[in-house]
Amino acid sequence: MSILIRNELLKLKRLKSVYVIFILSFLPYAINTAGLLMTNKDITAGRYYFFVFNQYAILFPTIIFTFTGFFFYTEFKNRTMLNWISYPFHTFQLIFSKMISTFILLLFLSLLNHIVLLATQWMAFGKGITFNDVGSSLLTSTLFSTLCLLIIPVAAFLVLTTKSIIGVMIAGVASIFITTILLGADISIYFPFSYIYRLSIQFYDSSFGYSTQRVKMWGALILAAYVGLSTAGLYLYSKKSRVY
Repeated sequence: MSILIRNELLKLKRLKSVYVIFILSFLPYAINTAGLLMTNKDITAGRYYFFVFNQYAILFPTIIFTFTGFFFYTEFKNRTMLNWISYPFHTFQLIFSKMISTFILLLFLSLLNHIVLLATQWMAFGKGITFNDVGSSLLTSTLFSTLCLLIIPVAAFLVLTTKSIIGVMIAGVASIFITTILLGADISIYFPFSYIYRLSIQFYDSSFGYSTQRVKMWGALILAAYVGLSTAGLYLYSKKSRVY
């Protein structure tokens, strides 16, 4: 498996779309930092972090769907799918290694984003920031990114079954609107990204969390179902005699 992951990471180094994703992921930081430098209004450290995190939370799921879809779709686009699945490994191992590589790359970009944000926050508001503030911000950001990346199998399943990048991109963009609509109500547990947002942000501001532990547990079960069913779907797909 390590050989397969290393091979997929080498493929990622050759993809120009990685640089596009890198630039896109820093847009919330760049926009809000520019606003911080240019505005004459007093902006607190908390508001600065909150603005950047909120915009990042809306954008990151779209990045996950778009990049995962594109990474898998390149095997169809470049007509290398047949060569890819002819490796002496189970097809599911090939699919899983591609998902793990995507997870590693996007997690790295996300953590880099959050570290740069916290460093800027420290430089701009150093005296007003405590270690507890840094810890809660880092926990919120890291938890959000990690849980969101668990949805990679959903995007992979979409692109492999449809063999189209368009559907995955539409799903990614649609997640922006669905997350925004459901965010304020407990019904948000039914959509993974809105649930992950509220579960994560509670460590920064408890007033944004869910009202009861029961609701949180139901949300966790539904999130696990998304991941489990999509992964099972990928496994069944990998057993097909013709997957290209």
